[in-house]
Amino acid sequence: MTTQVTLDTTAMLAEADHPVDPDAHYQQGLHRLADALRREARLHPQGAAAVHAGLVAALRTRTAVDRLHAQVPQVGAVPVRRPIFVTGLLRSGTTLVQNLLTEHPALRAPALWELMLPVSEPGADARTLADRAQGYVDEYYRVAPLLRSMHFLDANRPDECHRLTGNAFASMVYGMRYRVPSYDRWLDETGMVQAYRDHRRQLQAILWRRPGRQVVLKCPFHLWHLRDLVQVYPDARIVVLHRDPAVTVASTCLLCETVRGARTATIDRHEIGRQWSTAVGTGLRRYARDRGTLPPTVQLIEADYPALLRDPIAVLRDICDQLGIGLAAPAEAAMRRYLANHPQYSTGAYRYRAEDYGLDPARLAREFAAFHRP
Repeated sequence: MTTQVTLDTTAMLAEADHPVDPDAHYQQGLHRLADALRREARLHPQGAAAVHAGLVAALRTRTAVDRLHAQVPQVGAVPVRRPIFVTGLLRSGTTLVQNLLTEHPALRAPALWELMLPVSEPGADARTLADRAQGYVDEYYRVAPLLRSMHFLDANRPDECHRLTGNAFASMVYGMRYRVPSYDRWLDETGMVQAYRDHRRQLQAILWRRPGRQVVLKCPFHLWHLRDLVQVYPDARIVVLHRDPAVTVASTCLLCETVRGARTATIDRHEIGRQWSTAVGTGLRRYARDRGTLPPTVQLIEADYPALLRDPIAVLRDICDQLGIGLAAPAEAAMRRYLANHPQYSTGAYRYRAEDYGLDPARLAREFAAFHRP
């Protein structure tokens, strides 16, 4: 007999052996998310089970991080100096830029396994944790095979730090993975300051375990929340990628359809089109508002996706020069090796059309013309 998954927050907290605190910001987020998942997401049984397991795992990660900070007070004193955040609209080249920056000897980006497991379990070494994270990747690619072509995942390579804000149950990634419109509205109204504080605590745990060079983080969703980000990271160095928004909307819709299809019984393409055309407009307007009002301690660097495709080394050299680390011959050679080993579409090609999501390309072009940098 198959046990029905209810996504009950009380049951998930108990399963994770996590204390109940209705006033805690992350538990409010968990309640909002779980409610939306139950009422709106249209999960199939296997999807509901996978979502349940993921939320319980996030609670267990929170418990481990809190325990580490309590037992080792030095973790809370780990400095996070001038962190680099790579962001931009989804599908704008942020993954490539982060991976190339990671090849620079002055920088390091937490690997996927570190982001998934910021605190080590007793007796578990890095290889054991990486193998566990790779199992997650392999299973995700199995249930969403097109994702392999769209987003490169490897347990030992960098990935998006939405995994840290996700453990605060405050992240736009949930609205990408699942149909949760009421949660999306709540998140937009609530903001991300508390989630970024949790992000920093987890990052300190990661850097305490493996200290070293200046850290490079990446997530497109930072673009929507720069004001909140710099409240917690007031000396952030932010690299923003620009791509024609009308193109990114269609590609984002395909990504959303792909990841939702892994857990969801039905997909409404036109609804996805409305969601992400609206969200992209919101993100662009917020960035236009925020870019000129960031604190003077924040460094903003901008780069263009077409230039990145034409000459990635030239774009990375400019970024590195602005970061003050330069691009010496060994670093350039390492970046060129990465490019040779990971050519575009090496894991498969994919196609997308705005019309498939009920969107008119000409209308998108007009709507986003003011934000497009040719």
